[in-house]
Amino acid sequence: MIEITFREFFEYKYREEGFHELYIMKNGLGEILYIGISEQNIWNRWFGLNGHIMEGPNFLIGESSVGRKVVDHLPDSWDWKIQLWTLNDCVEFCADELNPDGRYDIKTLEPFMIQKLRSSLNMTYNLNPGIDHMPKSEKEKRREAELDRVYREVFEKKSKGWK
Repeated sequence: MIEITFREFFEYKYREEGFHELYIMKNGLGEILYIGISEQNIWNRWFGLNGHIMEGPNFLIGESSVGRKVVDHLPDSWDWKIQLWTLNDCVEFCADELNPDGRYDIKTLEPFMIQKLRSSLNMTYNLNPGIDHMPKSEKEKRREAELDRVYREVFEKKSKGWK
């Protein structure tokens, strides 16, 4: 397993030792936000087609919950940490929960990792998600206010019409 800053990851300034198949994104408080897998290159999972973040000439756009979280907290999130895990790292970490004679692939291990580490943004497999204590960014506050406004507009109109 290697742990690097998000900037080092974005700029591909790290050396992969082994094939990394699982990643863990942490916020500025060191809390685990998201756990994901890729059967190919993790960098491409983040920035390639259908990735977490879309990259333009002078902008980044978050395309998933973790992508939005990272982009919304820029420039501070450049210093957040991302961990890259190999299949063997995951097997060793989950050894107590696994059958020692079993053969595992990354798709089988991802639920164990999510349940064990309780990431805050993973919904699937996460029976007891952790809490993201990072203060909301201004972008997050504006997005939530806009969603609240639209929600009130849609549902207050309907409820008035139904009376």
